[in-house]
Amino acid sequence: MKPIALLLLSLILASHISEAQVKDSERFVKPMKLKPYVSGSFGELRSNHFHSGLDLTTNRKTGYRIYASDKGYVSRIKVSPYGYGKAIYIDHEGGYTTVYAHLERYSNRIDSLIRAHQYKEKSFAIELFFKAGEVPVERGEVIGYSGNSGSSGGPHLHYEVRDKASQKPMNPLLFRDDIKDDVRPQIQGMKLYCLSDDASISGKRKDKYVTTVFYDKAFHPKGSTIFTAHGKIGVGVQVLDYFSDSWRKCGITTIDLFVNDTLVYDFKIEKFSFAESRYINSHIDYAEKKRSGKVIQKSWVEPNNRLSLYGKRSPYTTDIKPGDKKIFKYVIEDFNGNRSVLAFTVNGENPPPPPVDKDSPLVHVDYGKSFNLDTLGLKLSIPANTFYTNIDMLIHKDEKEGMMAPVYVIGDNHIPLHRSMSVSVPVPDSLNQYADKLVMAGVSTNGKTYSLGGKYENGRMSTSTRSFGRFSLAIDTIAPTIKLRKAPENNNYSGRQNIQLLINDDYSGIKKYECLIDGQWALFEYDAKNYRLTGTFKHMPFLEKGKHVLQVKVSDNRDNETIKEFSFSN
Repeated sequence: MKPIALLLLSLILASHISEAQVKDSERFVKPMKLKPYVSGSFGELRSNHFHSGLDLTTNRKTGYRIYASDKGYVSRIKVSPYGYGKAIYIDHEGGYTTVYAHLERYSNRIDSLIRAHQYKEKSFAIELFFKAGEVPVERGEVIGYSGNSGSSGGPHLHYEVRDKASQKPMNPLLFRDDIKDDVRPQIQGMKLYCLSDDASISGKRKDKYVTTVFYDKAFHPKGSTIFTAHGKIGVGVQVLDYFSDSWRKCGITTIDLFVNDTLVYDFKIEKFSFAESRYINSHIDYAEKKRSGKVIQKSWVEPNNRLSLYGKRSPYTTDIKPGDKKIFKYVIEDFNGNRSVLAFTVNGENPPPPPVDKDSPLVHVDYGKSFNLDTLGLKLSIPANTFYTNIDMLIHKDEKEGMMAPVYVIGDNHIPLHRSMSVSVPVPDSLNQYADKLVMAGVSTNGKTYSLGGKYENGRMSTSTRSFGRFSLAIDTIAPTIKLRKAPENNNYSGRQNIQLLINDDYSGIKKYECLIDGQWALFEYDAKNYRLTGTFKHMPFLEKGKHVLQVKVSDNRDNETIKEFSFSN
């Protein structure tokens, strides 16, 4: 082989070896040049989902520069008043996508591109997709500025690393080593569950929750480490984690359960699919969370829980008989390997007296089959695999005083639904004249109602919902409100960068808005959580200095509309 060819071959091999030797923790530039404080960890248990990234605090401020993790191209941009707010997605070589969410604004280059599309579509909310080469970015390039947009609860950056092919989120801590964590997971409590008709714990046919205490380098049930039980039981653990120098509650990475020194259950979250995230409602004790706020992770899997995060596909339940002795031990770790242990013993007890048979008003539903019901005027349609296990459901009609229509009690709101069910109720003759203003209403325990939307057709009101509860009807005839926020004297905005309005609807919610200045569509950003519209003057290319008329139209989800005009100068 010629010397030049050998040289080229050696260079190619060296580049491949160099790439292979790059540590994951050194692969990416950090997205911010701030000392990192984590306020939300990957895999943390959230409402209806696992947290898909890393939340990094920004000193309660917005406007910090956000840097691209590596060379690549913008593959997606989404702007929304909800969810991730202003978000940018960048695809990189090596099979990764990084996501930066809740931004205040984008870099000038990217922002001008988005704004052109917003004016073209006459919409603040927008979603754009790009191909490789259309919007390239360099490693470490400023792509935006940190914010508090969308459903964010405070200024921070939500940062994700995804597998590009599957779009499954991965733990961003795999790609950085600068976040200190020497704090062990905190085991707050444990719970034993009766899972069969003949089951008992401590002589009672009811579940038992116990707080834990820490001593001798381990956690222990408070009071006693020995329990008695009979029949089929399960166990669960309440645990959270902290990072060093932070009071923010975060999540753990692995849970292992041993019984008599045999591993019977293991849970590990390193990567997951968004499509399976809602199964969190089966992974946790959903009813306990609704009742008390305690988040307990169960150590058994219900038949319709399809999470891919369990090592054992039949996580642990056991039949306890008199004379049995079983030693349970939880070993729980966070991402950095900090470990906590909880151990307790369950001894068999004599079975309790059999329960007294009573006629039950409950309707049995098989989780694997679709279910349809037509009774008391109520029509209910539930698709197969809506529940995580078989359930017994209450159906009741209540002619409640002060309501426009009967209240239909459907199920127990402590039971989670994975899919949406269809609910249809008859509209009383006295309400048919308000057909276009009717909403299906949820009814709280104190009698207050809230809108569930819905559709009127042929004398019935129907809606789709993922929650059991109490359902009735209500009317929405009140239009949204519009007012200027912190307007200057004589509406002279010459010293201001923007004009702000507050829009609100007291029932069915804002459906759409439109802002026109001197008859031309103007970009106003919608901050839904603060009911705020903001129009930035420099983002209105047609606007000249002088006097103007701002017309604002806002309608709700029952098409009640308010139109207001404001004269101003700039």
